[in-house]
Amino acid sequence: MKTGFTAVATVALYLMALAVHAGDALIKLSAEQLEHLDVRSVKPEIVDALPLGWAPARVVIPPDREYIVSAPQAGVISRINVALGSNVAQGQIIAEMQSPDMLTLQRGLLNAMTEYNLAQTKLNRDQKLLDEGIISNLRLQETRSIYDKAQINLRESEQILVSSGMSRKEVKAMQQSRAISNALMLRTPINGVLLERLATVGQRVGMLAPLFRVGNVDQLWLEIDMPQERLKEVRLNDRVELQAPQIRAVIIEVSRNVRMDSQSALVRARIDEHDENVRAGQNVNVQIMHASTDFICRVPLTAVVSEEGKQYVFVKTGDGFTAREVRVAASDGHQAVIHEGLSEQDRVAVQGVAALKAAWTGLGGSVE
Repeated sequence: MKTGFTAVATVALYLMALAVHAGDALIKLSAEQLEHLDVRSVKPEIVDALPLGWAPARVVIPPDREYIVSAPQAGVISRINVALGSNVAQGQIIAEMQSPDMLTLQRGLLNAMTEYNLAQTKLNRDQKLLDEGIISNLRLQETRSIYDKAQINLRESEQILVSSGMSRKEVKAMQQSRAISNALMLRTPINGVLLERLATVGQRVGMLAPLFRVGNVDQLWLEIDMPQERLKEVRLNDRVELQAPQIRAVIIEVSRNVRMDSQSALVRARIDEHDENVRAGQNVNVQIMHASTDFICRVPLTAVVSEEGKQYVFVKTGDGFTAREVRVAASDGHQAVIHEGLSEQDRVAVQGVAALKAAWTGLGGSVE
């Protein structure tokens, strides 16, 4: 108790030694007094945007970066090679299925190839006969027409198999081996992440049935639910900040319709910084920051004091500190954003503020 009393008495003696000028709220302090009162000052942190408030948001994948892998033919899922949430590479086989329709399509290709080879042989023969003057040019034209049709049918059959899930390399291999199979490989169209699995092993699926959803997560968006009464405050290119992890996004779209159930509108923002801790599907809280050309700064919340309904900070001068009224735009429990009252050159007391306020308000006494 004696030690505590001595400390309080020491602080009181220094407060009583402070000279406060009522006109400009100047608190004169010597170097010794600054040291004993442990007063510390810093320059305010300059920011370029005003916080408009917090809002709930979801992390989503842009629609042009999501793809559905569907069943190109009807069949049965025989194997799934990739687990949900895993990374996938473009062209990687993510599942296999058995499709009887593939046998029909492959047989059609082999038949088309046979007809094409026969038409090509006839065309070569008739060309030699024409050169020897044995047949007319009209006969060669008829043969060439049959060849052209056979070639078109062959290319069409090849394209149908490619559209049905076979790669061009696999089609060429089948043409060379003339071996047909009902196996069908399902590949992912992009580099990304397997977001959703809509099929299970053994499931019978129809043609074009959606089986997997794949997304490229290199670029993510935020979908922010903004109350309709605050929409007028939001502008395109305004900044959005996430606290944990600390990343930034830029508003790219403000919806023109309001949801009837929540009376909120959708605001979309593009996340410009890639962070492994931000994942599609997350629910997060974000802060909307309105861009401004005015001087705006941020100081620790402990630097701001209230007196008679107004906010003040203590700005360092040559003789000590002066209490200056400021306008606080927002605070987050740790820092305060000030948009009026300070300049870039000012230094603000962030430690020993209670002692300065006591001297300024006369709680600690003053010397004439």
